[in-house]
Amino acid sequence: MKKILMAAIALMMAMSVNAQNTQKYLNESTTPFEESKFYVGASLSGLSLSYSKASDWSFGLSAKAGYLFRDNWMALGVFDYQNYSSGTVTSTNIGAGARYYFERNGVFLGLTAKYAHSTGVDEFKPEINVGYAFFLGHYVTLEPELYYEQSFKNSKYSQLGLRLGFGVYF
Repeated sequence: MKKILMAAIALMMAMSVNAQNTQKYLNESTTPFEESKFYVGASLSGLSLSYSKASDWSFGLSAKAGYLFRDNWMALGVFDYQNYSSGTVTSTNIGAGARYYFERNGVFLGLTAKYAHSTGVDEFKPEINVGYAFFLGHYVTLEPELYYEQSFKNSKYSQLGLRLGFGVYF
């Protein structure tokens, strides 16, 4: 777990050091994260990039849709699917959250409240994440993010991990 955490921290530090000026993107707006823009994203988690006491290996897919209701503030809807190596546990999550972008460099902090339905357990799972929106073009971003998801019913299903995804801002 220490190796995963240190690799994730090093990745975030390297990306923040090379923070880009994203003002040239998204129609030359004053900020790429300005009010009235929409967002669609998908990400992959697991593949030994997360840690949970429930299993040694997990695989997850996540879909997100959002709307920037104020400059740098986004409301998000999230749908997740998670499969654990134990083979008997799968989890489907649906939730809502918010994301705040720090200035124009693409670093964000997010909070999400999820309802999780899994084999034998239904529960509320809050999540906190920090990530970086790296613009590959005018609208498309590569978005690595570090997340922590808390399970209150069974702490072995709490997770610390890394997601890698793509986003489109329009």
